[in-house]
Amino acid sequence: MMDHRQYRSAIMADPHDADPDLLAHRGSCAECRAFTEQLLRFEARLERALRVDIPTKAVVLPFARKGAQETRRWMAMAASLLLALVIAGGVWLTLPQRSLAAAVVAHMADEPYAWQLTDVPVPDAELNAVLEDSKLRLKPDAGVVSYARSCNFRGHKVPHLVVQTQSGPVTVMVLVHEAVRKSMQFDEHGYRGTIVPVPGHGSIAVLMRDASSRSGEVERIAARVDDSIVWTR
Repeated sequence: MMDHRQYRSAIMADPHDADPDLLAHRGSCAECRAFTEQLLRFEARLERALRVDIPTKAVVLPFARKGAQETRRWMAMAASLLLALVIAGGVWLTLPQRSLAAAVVAHMADEPYAWQLTDVPVPDAELNAVLEDSKLRLKPDAGVVSYARSCNFRGHKVPHLVVQTQSGPVTVMVLVHEAVRKSMQFDEHGYRGTIVPVPGHGSIAVLMRDASSRSGEVERIAARVDDSIVWTR
């Protein structure tokens, strides 16, 4: 049976590959489906960026006698190609983080019952069992953790927590295997969230349901969650 790595290796080589095994995996895996959608959007933007009009006649070098008109052509071509490279490079660098955000949002659909509003915390033993694999614990002032599970996420077991706040339930995923270059905010499919880097410990994803979040609230909660984590390794 095809796994995430095999699928993504094949689809990166040809995003339009209609191999039945690829189609079957994509149909059953929300994370890889989101990854493919991001990749196709990137390919479309790259194609538009590279759509440059090439002169049909031979181009005279800029320093030739009839250089003025041809120089303008050269400059236009160079500018278009440079713009294409800048756009392509920027999109390519952001694609992995966008793919990670899409995977986090897709994971939420699998556990809708986690969003319960409650003041009942999970037992300490249950919470500690979820956290110990990632070599961390929470400070006593972290808030009421009402949900704690070890979830399969992109080939790894990760802590999936729900913390009760004044703004409502907030989902926290500690992604020790997912390093990101910088913080990234996203707003997709009814969820508003942020993924923040934790140097030496991967990253943390924090999400709220969009209707219950206010501007800047997710970022403030993410900073508070980051501060409440004690790494034990």
